Amino acid sequence: MKKNTFIYVIIVLSLIVSAFAFLNRIYLSQSEQSNDITVNLQWISYDAKHVAIEYDVNGLIETSQGNYFECPVGNSVVLNSNGEDITGETFISCRFVSEGQYHVTQFFYNDFQNNVPGKVEINIGDKVFFSHESGKEVYIPVLQTINFDLPKDISNSTELFSNKIAIAESGLDMVVSQANFTPRLAKVDACITLPDNGDWGIDAYVKMSDEKFTIDYWQIPNFREPEVLQNKYRCFTTVTSSVSDFRNLQSGDISFVVNKVYRNMPDCTDKSGFEKIKGELESYGINLEPDPAGYYCFTGAIMDLGDAESNAHLFTYIREALKEEVEGPLTITIK
Repeated sequence: MKKNTFIYVIIVLSLIVSAFAFLNRIYLSQSEQSNDITVNLQWISYDAKHVAIEYDVNGLIETSQGNYFECPVGNSVVLNSNGEDITGETFISCRFVSEGQYHVTQFFYNDFQNNVPGKVEINIGDKVFFSHESGKEVYIPVLQTINFDLPKDISNSTELFSNKIAIAESGLDMVVSQANFTPRLAKVDACITLPDNGDWGIDAYVKMSDEKFTIDYWQIPNFREPEVLQNKYRCFTTVTSSVSDFRNLQSGDISFVVNKVYRNMPDCTDKSGFEKIKGELESYGINLEPDPAGYYCFTGAIMDLGDAESNAHLFTYIREALKEEVEGPLTITIK
């Protein structure tokens, strides 16, 4: 096939796929839904590097195709005094409280010293959900736009940061690259030198005075970049909600602690790992041969059993049998 013909075919296929998606999505007008959603500002501040806002959302989006039950917050932007978009990179944590009630925290990262922010604009709507009534995707347009003015004076209290390196006896080391706090949420970005470039997770908490707040979750923000997961030096973003109000604490009262790192359960294992689980697999009739690289891959074989109870037991058994942890603690005082 000639290059020009190939490109033409790709374009045509893309248009067909787009048209098919359009036909299988219902686009509602504002008159086809109702909502009594309220957005109540709890806190807003900014410093030279980022804007932070915290607010509560209450209410459901009710539509002719069914109700939307997820977080209804759409796109949010930061505007300067001229109304120009200076949003930069964004991070949002939208926490379910009860049906139709969410706590929302957002951070926006940019140069806010030379381009001073004036307000944060929040959109309710601009969401897609699957309607069981129609069997199609439903698009909800922007229903409300809410603006919150930022304070006139810059603050340096929303970003708490330490450049120190923490080193554990096990050989692990950690640097906190960024730590952002609001009165009820902590976001800490920590970079750790792992034992190898495998699939590792972290067990961590935020210590505030004498209280410990276990992280809600962690993520690797740039995991799609191939070199990230090939490198044992890896950065994690951690989120901890329902923390104490950082403004009430003194210098030295806030620390970030990684208890340990743990290897997530693999889909395959080498010969030594296979010897640990071989007997239990064979008791369920699973007999494995190594692949050309010498690894025994068991996930597919377990799922092929078609028995949820057996699947759950074997995965739990294997997770414990192949468990691998490296202890910290890695502790860095943030404030």
